[in-house]
Amino acid sequence: MLESIKVKYLQTVEALAEGGVKNVFRAHPQVYQNRLATPVVMELATSNITLPPPPQNTTFQFIEIKMEDMQAGKWTFAVPSRGIKTLLNLKTGFRSFAVAEATKVIGDIWCFIPPEPGKVISHPELSMMKILGITLNKGDVYAFDMVIDPAYRGKNLATPLQRFLQARMKMEGYQNVYGYYWDDNIPALWMHRMLKFKELPKKSISRFFFFMRTRQGEGRNL
Repeated sequence: MLESIKVKYLQTVEALAEGGVKNVFRAHPQVYQNRLATPVVMELATSNITLPPPPQNTTFQFIEIKMEDMQAGKWTFAVPSRGIKTLLNLKTGFRSFAVAEATKVIGDIWCFIPPEPGKVISHPELSMMKILGITLNKGDVYAFDMVIDPAYRGKNLATPLQRFLQARMKMEGYQNVYGYYWDDNIPALWMHRMLKFKELPKKSISRFFFFMRTRQGEGRNL
């Protein structure tokens, strides 16, 4: 509980530093009406996805963050709240893929793989997955919540990081990677379309703090 509170506090501080009070509400909206979300799927089994090379003339590297590395203090995080969330999510059972510069993680994305029968994992993002109508079968994974440190945006890191996750999943025998983007998040929209994700029926989602409802079809973005 204390770790979750610390994450919320750090996220607020980070959003304020990046863009002021308005950015706090923009980065973590708690109230909206008929906001469009597009679920997507990447069909790995029929794709020719391969591991992306590190960007040329840089010290960037694509990695999977392991629990033992976190416990050993191997990585620092450019966005401090992401370090705490990564530790919490690894404990939950998620996997974390990232782009790092030397020992500093500057961007990351998480991946949920359905657990063995009988094991229950609880996380707000899994509730979002259900709202979007995404059901995972054996061989499916769900990728979510990519963040690139604001200081490193515009360096073409988000697309190869997503490719790195997909290539790793394909190498391990998984068949589909599901995810989603908000239609009013233009960079995320174009990234998913550039990577040629298959778009599933849109959802119109309304939220009032902890209460969410959804409906099929078109809505309006706020």
